[in-house]
Amino acid sequence: MTTVLGILLISYLLIGFEAIIPGGVLGILGFAGLCFASYHAHLEFGGWFAPSLTFLLGGLGAIALVFAEFKWLSKSPLGKKLFLSQTVKGSSNSEERDPGIVGQTGESITELHPEGLVRIGDKEYDAFCEEGLLPKGSKVLVTGMDDFRIRIRPQ
Repeated sequence: MTTVLGILLISYLLIGFEAIIPGGVLGILGFAGLCFASYHAHLEFGGWFAPSLTFLLGGLGAIALVFAEFKWLSKSPLGKKLFLSQTVKGSSNSEERDPGIVGQTGESITELHPEGLVRIGDKEYDAFCEEGLLPKGSKVLVTGMDDFRIRIRPQ
C-alpha cells in the first residue's frame, strides 16, 4: 500500500509542476505514474477493483489538484509573474485601407531588404520594395497595395 501511495504522491508532484513548467513531459510522466500505481495496486491486491479504484480516484485527485493549483496560482505572487495581465493594443497598419495612398511619396524608416517600414505623411506602413534593397532614409514612391503592406520603389 505504501508503494502505491508513494507513486501517487510522485505523480501528483509531477502533475503539479506541469502547471508551472509547461511542455507536457511532466504531465505525461504524471499520467504514467497513475498507470504505474494502478499496476502496483493490481500486484498487491489482485483482481480489477483495486487497480480501477486507484486509477479513478488518482485521476480525480490529479484533476482536483490542477484546478486548485490554477485557482491558487493565479492569485499568488509567482502566478502573477507567470500569467499575462495586460493586453497589447495597436496595429501595424492603419485600420482602413486607403487606396488614395498609391502615388504618394514618403521616406523609409528602416532599411528595406526588401521589406521594412516607411513613413507616408504622418503614418507608418509595412512596405515591400519592388527593386530589392533600399537604405534607410531613402525617398520612396507608393506603387500599389497588398493585403498587409504597401509596395514601393525608390523615387
